[in-house]
Formats: sequence, C-alpha cells, structure tokens
Amino acid sequence: MHYRIDSPRGKGEKLCYFRDIRTGFATLFADRFWFPKIVLGGLLLINPVLLLVLPKSIGGWTQHQSLLLGLLITNVCSFWLALGFTYEVLRRARFGREQLPEWSGRVLRQYLREGAVKFTISLTTLLLPLFAWVATCYGLFVRLLGLPVNLLSLFIPFGSWLAVPFCAVACCRWLDGAAVSACALDYRENFRLFWNKRADFLIASAFLGGLNAILMSFFYTIPFALFFGLCLVDTWFGPIYASAVEKKPGSFAPADSPAS
Repeated sequence: MHYRIDSPRGKGEKLCYFRDIRTGFATLFADRFWFPKIVLGGLLLINPVLLLVLPKSIGGWTQHQSLLLGLLITNVCSFWLALGFTYEVLRRARFGREQLPEWSGRVLRQYLREGAVKFTISLTTLLLPLFAWVATCYGLFVRLLGLPVNLLSLFIPFGSWLAVPFCAVACCRWLDGAAVSACALDYRENFRLFWNKRADFLIASAFLGGLNAILMSFFYTIPFALFFGLCLVDTWFGPIYASAVEKKPGSFAPADSPAS
C-alpha cells in the first residue's frame, strides 16, 4: 500500500500525489453503505442529543436531569459497539481486507468484546500519556509561566498527535496475538514498533488531527467526525504497522528520509 515519495515514473505516467491518503478514502467510499454505517457508528459513539443537553446542564440548566442521566447510561452502553467496529476496521486494514465491516446482530457480541479490549489498551497507551502531557504543560505554562488555564486546551493536539499512533500500535499487537496486558503495559515494544515507522505514523496522525478539526467545527458533527476519522486513520495504521513488523521497504516517508 505504501509508495516511496521518490518512486520513479515511466514515460508519460501521470504523477499521483498522496496515494496512501487517497487509498484510505477509497476504502471507505467503496462501500455503498459507508454513509449509514458512519452515521450509526457516530450515534453509538456519542449521542448527539447528549451534546445538546450537556452544555445547558453545565450552565445551570436544572430541568430534565433524569433525561441527561438516561442519555449518559445509554451512551456508555453503546460506546463499546462503536469502538469494536473501528477495531474490525483496523483488523481488516492490518491483514489486507479493504472494505468496511458490517453492522448486524451476529457481530454485536464481537464488537462489545473488542470494544472493551480497545478501551482497556487505550487507557494506558492513549489517555494516560495524554493526561501526563497535559499535566506537564499545566505545571510549566500555567503554574510556572502564568498562562491562563483556559489556554490549556491548546496543548492537547500535540499530545494527541503522538499518543494516537502509539495506541494504534498497541491495538495492532493484540490482533497479532499479544495479551491485552502486554499491549497495554509493554511500552518498550510498543515504542520500538512505533519508532520503526515513526514518519508514516505521525503523518497519518497529523492528517487525522487536521481532518477532525475541520469536521468537528459545527459541534454537533463531533460524533460522526470522530467515528469517520477513526475508521479512516485505521485504514492507514494497519498497513503501516504491518510494514513495521515485516520490515519491508517502500514506506511513504521512510524513517531515514529528509521527511522524518
């Protein structure tokens, strides 16, 4: 799937930029039901009604508190299904199957189980590193240098840029048969695989960050933007991880290239 940025062209061959990025979009859009699948996944990931109610509740809105609680409970129950779906996207990308998985009753149990696995792994490979990064920035820029605390959110994208592919590596290791505890806690092996294809992972993560910033700009599109972004970036992370494990040449941006 990956192509060198300096790959030679034959006479008269049309130059195609961003082939990996195009391939990721093509994988999603090749499924004629991609839009309803993304919409359903977004609804399960974060209920849009919850986004409508929650800001009012934070601002002192005291009506329909039972509705808010019911929405939260429902969202907690459905959240695992959305994560499990994205795990199946990652599996198919890792092993070369280029199509979106299905939403059906017979796969819900699998999605629940694998959603729980993905969340468990993300606790120590995504959320914990991101929390440590934000805490460090708080201590340095807010407490020491005196920046207002409401600027703390500016530091989150950089931490996410590094943590998201690191978490993806850990998730791929579970697909290869590693134990959940090893994927979640073996930082040394996760970092080794991440570092082997660091340029590719970081390019994909940077694109995800920019895409999410655009798609989430209308606020109520946040659930669908996040779910679409997770599915899209997994179509890149899977093959990148495969090349890191198999140590094949031909990376989109080789680690020893000027782009790294």
